[in-house]
Amino acid sequence: MADHLPLNALRSFECAARCGGFVQAGKELGVSSAAVSLQVKNLETYYGKELFLRLGNKIFLTDAGESIYPDVAGALEQLSHTSEKLQRSRKRGQFVISVLPAMSEFWLLPRLAQISEGLEVSLDIRVEHDPIDFEQSGVDLRLTYDSRYYKEYYRFEILADVAVPTCSPEFWESYKNLGNTLSDVPARYFLHNRWGPAFASEPSWEDWFQSTGTPEGFADTAGFSFSDTSLVISAARRGLGVALAPRSFLKEDVEAGRLVVPSDIALPMTHSYVAICPHAKRQTKLTKKIFASLEPKPEKLDNL
Repeated sequence: MADHLPLNALRSFECAARCGGFVQAGKELGVSSAAVSLQVKNLETYYGKELFLRLGNKIFLTDAGESIYPDVAGALEQLSHTSEKLQRSRKRGQFVISVLPAMSEFWLLPRLAQISEGLEVSLDIRVEHDPIDFEQSGVDLRLTYDSRYYKEYYRFEILADVAVPTCSPEFWESYKNLGNTLSDVPARYFLHNRWGPAFASEPSWEDWFQSTGTPEGFADTAGFSFSDTSLVISAARRGLGVALAPRSFLKEDVEAGRLVVPSDIALPMTHSYVAICPHAKRQTKLTKKIFASLEPKPEKLDNL
């Protein structure tokens, strides 16, 4: 059994039981009936019990479902009261943006003045790892990489990026060569970006040297490895070595001369950076203004 209760599944179960069907529950929750059904199946797997009898388009609580429904409904109602209390204490006219750590420094801050221009509200910026719970935390907009945790929400693609080598000008002055192949950089100075604990398919130095046709130019050895993109970029800025980082995050440092991009060879990143919001909020005047201020102009992704 999982260590943590599947709160979204409990919420879907309570709503389906109260509404008498997955379709009605989906309408109330702002998701598809299939999404509600999947969450209920997840809960049934969690408990090892069937919670509903399914007869065509109708559902009926089983004995197991009836036994847990009062407690689930009561607990969710208490959580709702707590959330409402916190929401009432939230500053009037405040818009909450939750952002991935790396995006906060290198993508959001350079655009914050533009995003907030003309808004008649204050912005509450929260730096958080995925996944977040929109309802429980009162978040209006999420800026992150890869939308896999938010398939039930409205999603816009902000940017499809590439990973490029970067280092300080002083570091490159010591190890540059005519072909800009990085072949003169000692292996211990390649800074490894693990891209966060949930990702295994993003570009690595091994991939980069494979793309140059000189895989022998890199040998794994003792050095620095970072689980946060902000840290690996900061390490490169301080002259600790050469990093592989998203090109869009390097713009200000390159323009200011704090970093250089010593090679034109770039590797596409697996996913895109996205902006995500609840369906109920996507058409509000404020949300539309914020989406309109994003660069490049966001494109709607398929909502699965």
